Amino acid sequence: MVSDLFVDGHRVAWRVLGSGPPLLAPECNYSWTSTMVDAMSRDFTLIVATPTDFGVSERVGAPYVPARWATEMEAVLDHLGVDRCGVFGYSFTGAFGPWLAQQLPSRIAAVVAGGFPLLGSYEITAADVRSQCADIEADLATYAAIHEERFDPRAGLAFYENLAALPDDSLVDSCPCPLYCFWGDEDTDAVAMVMSNSELSHGLADRGVTHRVIRGFDHEGLNAQLELAWPEVSVWLMHQLPVGGAA
Repeated sequence: MVSDLFVDGHRVAWRVLGSGPPLLAPECNYSWTSTMVDAMSRDFTLIVATPTDFGVSERVGAPYVPARWATEMEAVLDHLGVDRCGVFGYSFTGAFGPWLAQQLPSRIAAVVAGGFPLLGSYEITAADVRSQCADIEADLATYAAIHEERFDPRAGLAFYENLAALPDDSLVDSCPCPLYCFWGDEDTDAVAMVMSNSELSHGLADRGVTHRVIRGFDHEGLNAQLELAWPEVSVWLMHQLPVGGAA
């Protein structure tokens, strides 16, 4: 069941399922499939929380302040009595997780980031999102539908603009907690436009970051079957997360 929490007067949606070590799985531009929710909540206290301007939470609109979204996630953790948790994300939330760890270093114990090139220049991704956002805004009906049903596209762009201002590689190099990365070897939508699979893999390996390239999947294909990545991710998380922490 979805619950609401008001943070600085704005409605933030969240729900909790399962039991075990606490794991935050933000929902932003996409929602988790029921299969993935079942998998994550089998061994973890799964906290699905949605920042304002995204998902089923309130649309606040401009000015878009990414720091507000970190404050909202922390407010959900406070409300639930969770001191430290892991974060799981894919694509947009694959970048949101390590970014959130930098915003809340005392609250995030480990991050799993899928389907996003965490090394290299984040300006490359931001430029692609600018183009996508311009195309969406040119079609008022499409913009209205996405804004109502999924997320505010301008909020999404604001997040990527925030990333673009960061130094190259900093989502990895400045991550204050253990990090696990995974992506599909045919992911041309997110990973390949920044760097090749081998460049990303070698860069992570050089930094001691655990990672996995999943063969035979592009970006959307893996997004639809994230449960294929989950068994290895779950084992890794179990070694990183505090046993307790959820009220």
